[in-house]
Amino acid sequence: METTITLRSEIEKGIAELGMNFSSFGELSGINRGIFSAILNGSPPKPISLNQMEAITRAFGRPEGWMFDLYIEECFYDGKPNRRRVEPFLIRCAELGRTDCIREVLSRLLEDLKHISMIFDIAETLFMSGKIQESLIFYECVVENEKYHHSERLAVSHYRIFRAAIGEDNEQNLRAALRFEPFCGKLPEHHRLDGLLQLTNVYYSLERWKTTEHYADELIEFSQSVYENETLKRNKNKKYEPLMTERPLVKYYGQGYLVKGGMLEAQGHYKEAKRFIERYADLSWFEGLDEEGRNEVDKFKLFAEANLFNLEVLMGNFEYLDKYTIFLEEHPQEILPSLLTIIESANKHNFFIDQVIHKFSAYIGHEENPPEIEQNYYGSTTINRILPNLFYELSIYYVKKENYATAIDYSLQALEKSIKIRNKNVFMKCVPFFEEFRIFATSEHKKKYEAIMKEMYQNA
Repeated sequence: METTITLRSEIEKGIAELGMNFSSFGELSGINRGIFSAILNGSPPKPISLNQMEAITRAFGRPEGWMFDLYIEECFYDGKPNRRRVEPFLIRCAELGRTDCIREVLSRLLEDLKHISMIFDIAETLFMSGKIQESLIFYECVVENEKYHHSERLAVSHYRIFRAAIGEDNEQNLRAALRFEPFCGKLPEHHRLDGLLQLTNVYYSLERWKTTEHYADELIEFSQSVYENETLKRNKNKKYEPLMTERPLVKYYGQGYLVKGGMLEAQGHYKEAKRFIERYADLSWFEGLDEEGRNEVDKFKLFAEANLFNLEVLMGNFEYLDKYTIFLEEHPQEILPSLLTIIESANKHNFFIDQVIHKFSAYIGHEENPPEIEQNYYGSTTINRILPNLFYELSIYYVKKENYATAIDYSLQALEKSIKIRNKNVFMKCVPFFEEFRIFATSEHKKKYEAIMKEMYQNA
């Protein structure tokens, strides 16, 4: 109990330095005099709660987390972990970034693996309160020490780690997906739906079409099965409680078909892609839709309209371009992804679309970011996936027009963006592009190119 005595000695020392007794310090800290006496002089001394410890810290004017390293013994006061002290202490340590204390407590808890359940509960508490990064040390602990491979909490821990890892870095996304995949099928239904959705989206963004198709098919099949079971329960039970999914159930079903169509479009199978658009164009037949669900149905209808325009333009039917432009003016959320398709198609069919580029120039200019769009349903990850490809297609477009300066400007933007998100496909096209047209590059172009490549080399 040496460290416990040291903690109490520090408290006694602090009270003495303030020239106070238990009564006056009790008033200052808000802790009853009798409790102070029991904490410092009891036989055995009364354990200190975390709230009391923090009240003492504030009364002394010390920074948050003061003496937390010594407070660890209070969590194991009688040699065994006391959940009422351990749990709030670990959560507070996570909030304050005290990983040193967290690791020490976890090390002691893991002497008995039955405490894995407590560690998992702490992770869930942090995650559900929005403290995603703070929760990861606890989920990793569960992953490393859970002895039952088919445990639901092991699968959920992998799922949480996977969700937290998804971002703009393609290589990181791939590593996270590969690590999570074996556990997706072991998740409870509501998490499994979202796990399949995220895996589908990750592999789609990486253009790994076979894997994308596998997970899109699984997402469609599983979401349809869940929908049928939920519909049956709702019709049979007056006290029906819906499955608490992160997104409306219709989102998972529709997204599977959306991705299938997008994947076929990306591979040039336009007629096949049209068949899948029909599957999500009108999902109003879905039972049990609430307001959020109806909003998703409206979005899928919008996606279908945009994607039908995409397919017509990709097939070289540019007579649809005027209608498409009007559609984009009415639905600015679709401008960036649709512009990518339009410019890609113009390059493929040797068609010039200066009027479209001019109309939407604010979205594809040389600014760091495009204009803000109200109620934009595309997140930054999606936008950052689109931009390198969009800039690269623009560089090709302007080469065809023999406007080499503008072409090189856009190729450098594409290069910068591709490095930022580790998009190897675009990067491997931008470097030979610049070298091929280096003869047309200005000294500023060359300086920027060399600076980009130098930074990439240093950060590799």
